[in-house]
Amino acid sequence: MSIWMRTLSSVTGLPEARVLCLPYAGGTASAYRSWASLMPPSVELRAVELPGHGLRLAEEPGRRASEVIHPLAQELAREHARLPVPRTILFGHSMGALLAYELCRTLCERGMPPAALVVSGLCPADRLDRKANGLLAERKNLLLDHIRQLGQTPPEVLESATMRELVLRPARADFELLAHAPAPAATPLDVPVLALAGRHDPVHPPHRVAEWERHTERWLGLRVLYGDHFFPWQSEDAAYLLNELARTAAAPAAATR
Repeated sequence: MSIWMRTLSSVTGLPEARVLCLPYAGGTASAYRSWASLMPPSVELRAVELPGHGLRLAEEPGRRASEVIHPLAQELAREHARLPVPRTILFGHSMGALLAYELCRTLCERGMPPAALVVSGLCPADRLDRKANGLLAERKNLLLDHIRQLGQTPPEVLESATMRELVLRPARADFELLAHAPAPAATPLDVPVLALAGRHDPVHPPHRVAEWERHTERWLGLRVLYGDHFFPWQSEDAAYLLNELARTAAAPAAATR
């Protein structure tokens, strides 16, 4: 069993497609658990569990994208060598969008391109405010205020000194990762890319998320959905869009049976 990926939806036999989700800063694989029931029966839902997060809380968190991408790509390559691999949709929200893009680049270089990449709630790395992310990583008080303003973490968690540290430790590492994010490749991806943005997102508004168009030759467009920075969990629209992409990806496999 992989320590990097958690399977959130079970499929009888080999899946015809897979949705692999990467987490936002401070997030865990379990954030995507509620999407399992929204996937087609033949589509497997997996989510990445980063070191220092969730079930891997005791580990040292990574502070550079390469510390995450290289072992994750190795894990997927080993699986690819053992079994027929279903067509994969990569999805990442916020920091996860950066990681999903970097993973997509790496998989393309290894001859294992995903069926599509979905980037959500983040601009490309060359448009990130590295100084602001670095300050969030360095100053606990600023990071705590930022987490409070986003409103995703229950207030009672932040009021407990013990629980607060469990939240801040991985979040600080993640913002350091964002502060040192590698620049996008000069060559656009030859992979379909769909971008999602929250209509009222104060962190990465839709016009900034739309800049991903520059980094692919196969732009699927920008979809602006209801909600703020955590819009994927404020309605089921994002999960349904992934559902449709997964159905499309699964169709060639089903046709050969």
